[in-house]
Amino acid sequence: MLNQVLRYHPSPLILLAGKETRLAEELTSALMGAGFRVVLAHDERDTLDKAQSHHPHGIVLDAGLAPPGYGLCGTLRSVSLGTPIVLTCRGQPTRDQTLEAVRAGAWDFRGTPLDTEEFIARLEAFIEPKLELDRVSENSLVDRISGLYNHLGLAKRADELAGLATRYGLALACMVFRPADRRPSRTTSDRLALTFKSIGRSSDAVGRTGPAEFAVFAPANNSWAAAQLAHRLTDRAILSGNGIDVRSGYSAASPAHKIAANTLLARARSALEASEVAEP
Repeated sequence: MLNQVLRYHPSPLILLAGKETRLAEELTSALMGAGFRVVLAHDERDTLDKAQSHHPHGIVLDAGLAPPGYGLCGTLRSVSLGTPIVLTCRGQPTRDQTLEAVRAGAWDFRGTPLDTEEFIARLEAFIEPKLELDRVSENSLVDRISGLYNHLGLAKRADELAGLATRYGLALACMVFRPADRRPSRTTSDRLALTFKSIGRSSDAVGRTGPAEFAVFAPANNSWAAAQLAHRLTDRAILSGNGIDVRSGYSAASPAHKIAANTLLARARSALEASEVAEP
């Protein structure tokens, strides 16, 4: 099975989220030994951020990371559509717990101690359809719901803009937008995507970089202009999105400083996250 999975992607990425250090170490070693890449998250916020920014092919989630219930599992289901989620817990889950977890969006619920060989075999079977879907989606650079660039399309277009900015001595700015509600429904996220499609400027590259994250690359915009544009787009998104509260962060590179588009995006995300932490 592993060879068949890796045929679609040379190194699938698993988001491993939990506070159980020993289990995380055991699973990390087993997953990497089976040919997977692993990114770790240790709390609820970190898990949601990495699910949105890393686009994992599968998620292994400690059921006790964000009690009570399985709310975090449900949130991950809404922000990582189509991504298999496997829950783990100490001991063996009861039938009622398993039913509740499945209803929240989990594909499986496994208790400890784990049979890691069986666990990885199940995970491989779960992520194979996800990898095939991603492979097909890579042929398109556009988000199916909104018509915006998807994260692959935006990365390609942003690289082109960065190259033009360097060649002609222009500034380049990047802005990132997310709903203030860190657990938006799928309907809310799709409505916001359509809002950004309607308010985006033709001179900019606007993309949906996650189910509920949107990025804008604006050429010939320095830090001051980026701040003004971020505020304007935020206000218009709130107004056009029927009251959906939106937060933003931005970063800009001056004409004298060559910078990669993905670095600008990472800095804009960091600015947004810093502003969220600073809010009372």
